[in-house]
Amino acid sequence: MGFGRIATGSMISAALLATAPAASAGETLVFKPTGQWALDYGDDYCRLSRNFSDGTNEMAVAFERIQPGPTMRLILVGKGMRTYRSADELGWDFTPATSGRKARFTRAEMVGGNDYFNLGPVTIAALAPPAPGAPPMPPAYDRSEEKAAAKPLTGILLSSGLVDPVEIDTGSLGDAVGALQACADDLAKTWGLDPARMGKGSTPAIPDGGGVGWLPQGTVPFTEFSKLAGGSNQIRLMVDESGKATECKLHWATLDTAVNEKICSILMDKAHFAPAKDPDGKAMAGMWIGSPMFLGPAFPGGGRGR
Repeated sequence: MGFGRIATGSMISAALLATAPAASAGETLVFKPTGQWALDYGDDYCRLSRNFSDGTNEMAVAFERIQPGPTMRLILVGKGMRTYRSADELGWDFTPATSGRKARFTRAEMVGGNDYFNLGPVTIAALAPPAPGAPPMPPAYDRSEEKAAAKPLTGILLSSGLVDPVEIDTGSLGDAVGALQACADDLAKTWGLDPARMGKGSTPAIPDGGGVGWLPQGTVPFTEFSKLAGGSNQIRLMVDESGKATECKLHWATLDTAVNEKICSILMDKAHFAPAKDPDGKAMAGMWIGSPMFLGPAFPGGGRGR
């Protein structure tokens, strides 16, 4: 199975997968690899994918990353995952980890009847939630620590929200994550950044005031809010050594082009950052990637609007 670019509506282009009736309710479906990991060096993304089968159905698993850092999207495409009608999140984790994560997923039916599941941004190590009222901050990133944490992980378990639990036997994720890191570093180089200065001890570009209020109320129409799910429509602002935004680009765009053009126009005028700093504390060119949902006005009481 091949992964294509994700288009508006969370649909992707892929080869047809074999399908058959699902197993009896409650039986864990175990998917084993049928090929090696494949790494796609996209123009503005890195995608690491592999095909699996439970002997009846096929599934492709992909990790997608758009910058050096710990976050990536987890995408599943294929057959065998039947959610309960009332489910709006899936319980999952890497194995043998036992932190018991939850993911609010987006789902689409592809041409040919294959199911597309986007579990949104994930990290190898589970993250502690931010303090109440605190703006989202990018987690600390250390390549060697991430790879070391990935090495003992050998699978993915989707344990709740599904009629039949799904276990995916990935094998050790250490080398796979290392390959994804190398791709993301190469991506940063194409944007004029030095990945060697981005990592342990460095500080990313941080929006002044958390970016609250940069986008006026209504910039993203209410009818479009659902298109921001699953880590979609990520804004990338390139930031110079003074903290000024110099370029605005979109990754995994799902909003209408006119809306995104308006967002970029506003941010290029209003956005300002505490500049990124290298491990020695020296200001350097950097970037900020995030969702427009975090850049709207604050609601009364400290919440965020869009």
